[in-house]
Amino acid sequence: MRSAARGAAIVFSAAVLAACPAPAAAAGAPAAPPAAPASPQPSENKGRTGSYECKTSRAAYNYYVYVPKSYSDENPAGLHLYFHGQGGGGSAPHFGQWARHFLEPQNLIGINMQYTDGDNGKDTAGKVEAALEAIRQTMADYKVILGRGACGSFSGGGLPHEKLLDKFSKHAPGGPAPCPFNHAALYGSNYWADPTAAAAPMSWFVGVGTKEWDMGQPTLGASQTRRAEQLFAAALKGGCADAYFKVTKDKGHSISDADVRDSAAQFRRSCLAFAPFLYEKDYPEPQLAPLAKAANALALGRAAAALERLAADPKADAALKARAAALKKKVDDRIGAALALLRELAEQDPPLCDYYTNIFMQQLGAHPAAKDALAALAAARKKPDFQPALAACVQFWTNFKGMITGQALAPGAARFLEDARARAGDESLLGKMAAELMAM
Repeated sequence: MRSAARGAAIVFSAAVLAACPAPAAAAGAPAAPPAAPASPQPSENKGRTGSYECKTSRAAYNYYVYVPKSYSDENPAGLHLYFHGQGGGGSAPHFGQWARHFLEPQNLIGINMQYTDGDNGKDTAGKVEAALEAIRQTMADYKVILGRGACGSFSGGGLPHEKLLDKFSKHAPGGPAPCPFNHAALYGSNYWADPTAAAAPMSWFVGVGTKEWDMGQPTLGASQTRRAEQLFAAALKGGCADAYFKVTKDKGHSISDADVRDSAAQFRRSCLAFAPFLYEKDYPEPQLAPLAKAANALALGRAAAALERLAADPKADAALKARAAALKKKVDDRIGAALALLRELAEQDPPLCDYYTNIFMQQLGAHPAAKDALAALAAARKKPDFQPALAACVQFWTNFKGMITGQALAPGAARFLEDARARAGDESLLGKMAAELMAM
């Protein structure tokens, strides 16, 4: 057990190095991505509240927008984009589950695409361009933080979903465009591409019900299992450890409230680890602009230290010092949210605690909060179940391929999963996946 636990720690450390840019690199000069298409002008909907319908330049391809109550010019938002299933355009005006779990608590502006021809397999490329148009127009009408967002799909909506994310993948012609998302969700979705092709780290939710398992060709059970295999194999090589394969017993072809709730919990975690949090145009001053950029590149410790010096500089203008202090508070709040997450994970989820702590340590650098993060991790590591849980997670990722045959567990898999659940704990991501798989 001890040697396995040491191996687990090595894998999780490798995951951090691959998944999170070091602060120095973040603040340096990485290769420039392809230039984004010219932004549209603000529309008559600029600043509009509530929810409303919009048209794109492509006939029959529309979208609905939902602005959360938490949004304001002082509190810029991220994005939540959703692709409906075949013939599901009538659901586009409705944001119930999205608003409850994503849009309101996470301050995300919702975009529900509506393809009135009802066929995601027809003119999929045009449907993707309409979605990009919706994203760009929403960003022109509101203060949106590019890179902080979630993208989900249901059933046939997986077809435009995968083609959209391909625009931001490492395989994109000419290089990836800046990605608006840090989380992706496949709700019984016909998403047939490799999710690990994303150029930036993302958390992934992959859900399927036992009563929809045999639907489609390839079947949802086969395609969703394959997506999970790819994500877990990538995690072993340094990819994002926050990948959830959720199998729901007796669920048919639908999106359950539990699906959206669990997906949103992943978004909250990966948002703190991977996503920017400032609207950089709010900081045009030459002294503040590079510090806002560094903070958005998640060099939090360096940005906080520089802002503290600027706020205390006796030679600086009083108004600039006040602006620096206000910006530092935003950075401090981000650091505080990360520490709160680490303390929560230390109690509930040893593998994710280890994974995210190492990422946040890189972001903090020499910041005093780094000691608090290390203390939380050290306290968690003293618990007798911590290292066994890490080892169980690595073993789960390693053995997942071949664990499911048809719609049943392979011989011996149930015993393995019960052991993994016991070692990781019922509240951990691994514990939940193990329990749900055993219920098949």
